[in-house]
Amino acid sequence: MLCEIQITPPIATYRTPAKLNDLRCINYIFGANGTGKTTISRVIARAIGHEQCALTWQGGIELQCMVYNRDFVEQNFNQGDPLRGVFTLGENQVEAERQIADLQPEIKKLNDQISSLVNQLNGEDGNSGKSKELKELGLTLQKKCWKQKQLHDEYFSQAFIGVRNNAERFKEKVLAEQVSNNAELLSLDELKEKGKTVFSSNIKRVELLENLSAVQLVTLEKDPLLRKVIVGNQDVDIASLIDRLGNSDWVKQGLKYHEKQPDTCPFCQQPTDSNFASNLEAFFNEAYDNDMGELQLLQSEYKRTSNHLTGTVQSYTELNHPFLSVELFIAQAKVLFEILKSNHTKLFQKFLEPSRKIELDPVEPLIDQLQSYVFQANEKANQYNKTVANIEAEKSVLTGQVWRYVLNELSDDLKQHEQTETKLTQTIQGMELRLKDKEAKLLSLQKQVRELEKQTTSIQPTIKAINDLLDKFGFNSFSIGDADEGNHYQIIRENGDDASKTLSEGEKTFITFLYFYYLIKGAQSPSGITINRVVVFDDPISSLDSDILYIVSSLIKGVMEDAKSENSQIKQVFVLTHNVYFHKEISFSRTRPSNGTHKDESFWLVKKLHKGSEVERCRVNPIRSAYELLWEDIKSENISCVSLQNTLRRILENYFTMWGGMGKDEICSLFDGRDKLICQSLFSWVNDGSHSIHDDLYINHGEKANAAYLRVFQKIFDKAQQSGHYRMMMGIHDESVAPIDQTEDDKTVIEVKLGTLQ
Repeated sequence: MLCEIQITPPIATYRTPAKLNDLRCINYIFGANGTGKTTISRVIARAIGHEQCALTWQGGIELQCMVYNRDFVEQNFNQGDPLRGVFTLGENQVEAERQIADLQPEIKKLNDQISSLVNQLNGEDGNSGKSKELKELGLTLQKKCWKQKQLHDEYFSQAFIGVRNNAERFKEKVLAEQVSNNAELLSLDELKEKGKTVFSSNIKRVELLENLSAVQLVTLEKDPLLRKVIVGNQDVDIASLIDRLGNSDWVKQGLKYHEKQPDTCPFCQQPTDSNFASNLEAFFNEAYDNDMGELQLLQSEYKRTSNHLTGTVQSYTELNHPFLSVELFIAQAKVLFEILKSNHTKLFQKFLEPSRKIELDPVEPLIDQLQSYVFQANEKANQYNKTVANIEAEKSVLTGQVWRYVLNELSDDLKQHEQTETKLTQTIQGMELRLKDKEAKLLSLQKQVRELEKQTTSIQPTIKAINDLLDKFGFNSFSIGDADEGNHYQIIRENGDDASKTLSEGEKTFITFLYFYYLIKGAQSPSGITINRVVVFDDPISSLDSDILYIVSSLIKGVMEDAKSENSQIKQVFVLTHNVYFHKEISFSRTRPSNGTHKDESFWLVKKLHKGSEVERCRVNPIRSAYELLWEDIKSENISCVSLQNTLRRILENYFTMWGGMGKDEICSLFDGRDKLICQSLFSWVNDGSHSIHDDLYINHGEKANAAYLRVFQKIFDKAQQSGHYRMMMGIHDESVAPIDQTEDDKTVIEVKLGTLQ
């Protein structure tokens, strides 16, 4: 059966993970509509969109799940095709039934043996058994190997490169060396002495320097835009004046001042007309702007390229490369930096005075000289690295000798590990072979049962049983008949007409339940009626009259009693409901202890809070009465504003209006001042909240108002001489507990709600 159900968000109303574990043979799940009950039934049914949620099965053996929920109704009763028949063992099939009955004990025995083997291999939780023993054996060796690493890491860290920071990889390296290492065994002192030289940090390869290139900068230096005179439109009337002045850049600067004072000439401070501004703007036309844009891009690219080159050269001066002529390199680099700085200045001036021609100082000779130093350094480094290659060979030899020493230190542990691992592995392999053999035998027996079922099953017994129940409980206007050569059902009226589309909601619900009730005792095909299964009832009494509710309860109780029988094919039952009376009826037991549950049952509550739906296991049956449940909601610290409104309304109406005969005005008259306003707004609020949806005003302020309304809600009981009832329902046993203090939100409550009282 199912041991655990894990609901992985986001799914439906669940925003945080939920888990139902340590599940029993009978499981009761209670929750209001919309809290997430049907999601649980869909997870069990592996419905589309719920596959990411996990189901854990006892012994790893998955059973057939048969789920009655609204999805079942849609799939079976809202189609145009006739109902698929429910096949059960027909009458007068004594020999076939005897053969099936004879096979069942062997099938059960094999299932038990398979479950036992799975438990031995993986444990009931799927994370223990022999598999865990094998894993723990590896962890034990891992710790012993890691201890050796920690002992010698100070001297032989170079030999442990690649596995120094991971205990599992270090262990795997030990096991690999055990197979292939043939190095000479030296003493620890000898290894340390050799390591001082071979593992020295000063003996290592020298990295080559990146080549320097002047190609990009040379290209930018030769850009014709630098020697181009960038001026405005010569066809404008004012162009001849600007040419005569010989300084269009000065005029460009003056244009900015003219924009601030459009009636005054920026050059001579004389009054100007609109033509003057138009001519100035026309002079500096689109071609001028394009040239300036390209000049700006050139300047940016030159700066980016030169900065990259400068950074590379600067890094070489700080690298302390053993073969680089650092002094010569630095001297040449300083000259390069000065020229680049000068070129940046020229480019900036060109941008300020675009009519001027400039020529950048060439940097190619300087970069070529710096590259010659880099080339010489790399040549020497290559020669040195060839020499270091021999040191690497020595490191390889010493590394092998270090690992040989580690293997020698671990020889007893490795020998014991190998013996234990071999024995445990052989045990696991033997169990897996037996498991495979028993699964094959089980499949063979199940195949025999299916063949016998095909020869003996019929839908007629189910037709008779359903019709008898319909007639017994007063559903005389329709009945079940067969169709499609005995493979399907049809719902017919007394005159033979199809009744499937004219059933009332109650009739449809009842016949749907009866169909499911007999389906869990049979199958929708001529075979598979005797396989073990998990049965789920999700709100089966919706739209039923009260007398039918007790009929359904009795039938489900029979299923639950059947599930408790060792020989039953129904191994587990889930009952999910929002109906208090149905829950009390279905879960009633005279022998259940008052402070606990039977060992074969579990109780759960599904709640929808601010952060989404939650599932809570209950030590005892949590459902007492609807009125008690309302008080449980108030005691919840995570109740939403919308839920609180309806809860307060129902308590006040039940206790004061219906039972106590006190009206709203009479209760409000018990208060004065601010509390009276809050009391009046409370009645307005709860009545509004039960019949309408909040607009933005209520949503923005409702949560802050909770504390104030709860305070006045308590005072209503105090003022009405009913504080004892309040304390009893809230579970307050200490008489010294003071009423809820007035909150800072009271003023906000009054301001927000006053408009609704007027």
